[in-house]
Amino acid sequence: MAAGLAVAITGCSSTNPYQRSARVDKPISQLGREEVRYAHAERLAGNLHGALGVLKDQRREWYESLSTQARVRAVTQIGLLGVTAAALYSGLKSGVTSDHDKRRLALAGAVGFAAYSGSTWFVNPAQEQAYVEGIRELTCAMMNIEPLRMSAVNFAQMKLERDALAEAINKLDKSLLGAEATERYPRDSKLAWAQVRVEARSALVRARKTLASSEQLADQLNNSGVTLMREGDLVFARVAARINAANKPITSPDAMVSQAAGIIGSFRSVKIDVPSESNGSGAGGGGASPTTPAGGDGGGAAAKKTAVAAGSKSLGSASMQELLAQVATLQKQQIAAAEEKALRTREDKLEADAKKKSANASEASTARKLAVETADLYAARRPLSMRLLSFAEQRKSVERNGSCVGGVSAMSISPADDAKVAQGDAYEITVSGVTAIPQVSVKGSASFEILAGGQGTNQYVVRIKVAADAKGTVEVTISDRGLATEEVQLTVSSPAAK
Repeated sequence: MAAGLAVAITGCSSTNPYQRSARVDKPISQLGREEVRYAHAERLAGNLHGALGVLKDQRREWYESLSTQARVRAVTQIGLLGVTAAALYSGLKSGVTSDHDKRRLALAGAVGFAAYSGSTWFVNPAQEQAYVEGIRELTCAMMNIEPLRMSAVNFAQMKLERDALAEAINKLDKSLLGAEATERYPRDSKLAWAQVRVEARSALVRARKTLASSEQLADQLNNSGVTLMREGDLVFARVAARINAANKPITSPDAMVSQAAGIIGSFRSVKIDVPSESNGSGAGGGGASPTTPAGGDGGGAAAKKTAVAAGSKSLGSASMQELLAQVATLQKQQIAAAEEKALRTREDKLEADAKKKSANASEASTARKLAVETADLYAARRPLSMRLLSFAEQRKSVERNGSCVGGVSAMSISPADDAKVAQGDAYEITVSGVTAIPQVSVKGSASFEILAGGQGTNQYVVRIKVAADAKGTVEVTISDRGLATEEVQLTVSSPAAK
């Protein structure tokens, strides 16, 4: 039994519970080469394959430590059963009369006591729990880094795509500036060659956003290995802290609140560019029940007459308010119809004027050149847009992973897409799945207010009030004061000139 216990305890992590892989402190670039050379791993952007290999090694060491402690527990239990059975059999058979039998039984008792004490010392439930939580956190870290998992070949191809998009942007921008230098058209012109310029400007805006987002994503991909290693270091530190505090009366730490923050927060900054105010009023009324004087029926008739008169007055006031509201609504409708008719008339006039005018050779040539370069710009932007959309979907799937992000509230907003608003509009966003009032910030010419929702305390309405003279865009950021953050961009459209 002693030999079996010694074999089981040999190499047990209880002699050094702070298990740490020998490869953890190596440079990430060296880890990447080792994984490709010895483990035949696929080369990933940012040497992520090396970081994944190290965390797998660390996880394997903790598994082996748990397995060793389980073997110690099993060998000790079986050995104690054997020693106890042998002692009982020897004592019953001999009657425990000779000194030799007494020494033999005492030796069996000593061996059993030593085995039990040794197993109690080497098998540490708090240490085992720390390893279990560490294994779980490392697994979650590897799952959370998945949105940044890209092969080195695709990463190099992405760089070529960014270079091609930058070249297409510069080319179209140069051509558009050259065209604007000789002839300018109003932005609302209906001329075909003028509309080409409007489309070119719009394409440049979208392409620049896509290029900026892809550069942010490239930075995240290039640092993915370092990001994962930093998260691994935090896991190692938490496990060591739990082991160090194992002999103290502590409460169990929250295992799942903090480990997702590092990785998810690292790529939350990548902004993905994806190709009516109601006023209510209430009225309350109260009435006093007429009292009947003790003097007889005459007093009651007078009181009844007074009550009827008061009711008629109240009814007339309510009818007047309703009539005024209807008149105001009708006036708004008439004004809106008049504005729409004027806008239609102006659009029709612009269309008619555009049909009467034909482009000269220079204008036609410039328009065709801009149209071709705009199409080339869209073609150069498309691959990067697909990569950004794929990254956005993977990021959302990670944030929805409740097993690894259990400490984060399931915040959602509706509508979640970017939108167009007019000057002076009020745009409402419903925030659900939060346990406290959401944190809101607005960039641009707008203000906001937070209203309680109608379905409990976990729902709120964020009302964005766009300024009457607002221009450009209004960026709205909503957070649940934890990991979940959503961004909505509102594009302000100016009213058409009359």
